[in-house]
Amino acid sequence: MATIPTTSPMLRHAFESVEHGLLHYLDGTPLGRKFALLHVDHAIELILKEKVVRTGQSIYRKDGKTISVHEAYAALANISIPEKPRLEDLHDFRNIVQHKGLTPDEHTTDFYITEAYAFLKRFLLDEFGLRIQDLVPAAYLRTMEGTGPEIEGIEDVKRRFVDAEQLFTSGAHEMAVVSAFAALEIALRRGLAEDKSVSLSNFLRGLVDKGFLDQDSWKMYKDAAALRNKAAHTGGGISRDQARQAIDDLKTLVLAVYLDKDGQLTSGSTGSPINPAPGEP
Repeated sequence: MATIPTTSPMLRHAFESVEHGLLHYLDGTPLGRKFALLHVDHAIELILKEKVVRTGQSIYRKDGKTISVHEAYAALANISIPEKPRLEDLHDFRNIVQHKGLTPDEHTTDFYITEAYAFLKRFLLDEFGLRIQDLVPAAYLRTMEGTGPEIEGIEDVKRRFVDAEQLFTSGAHEMAVVSAFAALEIALRRGLAEDKSVSLSNFLRGLVDKGFLDQDSWKMYKDAAALRNKAAHTGGGISRDQARQAIDDLKTLVLAVYLDKDGQLTSGSTGSPINPAPGEP
């Protein structure tokens, strides 16, 4: 374990959760992916609450329970957290994993853990004056620094849809929709990276307003997003037919709005790059 600087018990607990989360993430096992998401999300919640305390606010409600992560964001409204949309997605995804007992797929886990790591690295330094290099083992850092949240290509998007199809086949319809929805976000990541505070919904709404997407495509997105949110917040209630429609619609959207390596919209006119070729999974 890295040497943790003297600080509050809550922040020390957060550092331990970060380290444990990365340990599980780097072991590469299905069980490790599950606990990686749980621990890292927990660490983020504790770090946000610690910041709330340092702004002079209480983290306790009148009933004696501590505030939720969403309430912590509200309490920190005057502090810039451009990563908030991704971190809220991570928290929702973590709820599915915890309450449904499902195992996250490899590529979706990679996406959320690298996003979380980038946030932790920045926020700890900016808000607490702490370097993540001093908080976790060097072996973890070498791996994480080499897997930072780079802009991914169409092959990465394709792999995520393969994951979604495998989850769908196994009957994990909620996880399948979440995985497919993450693929859409990856496809648009270059555009979203220009301003991390812009939500996926607002980004796509902007494409509709500019004439890049039609209203039918916007409805596809809204319907798929509603199912994704239902899965994230309730962990259930998605039928096989609903999941099938959402995955197919998300594939159609990716073909319509995928951003190439230069950040330009492309329709994928060279074929259907997100559908597995014959013989592939």
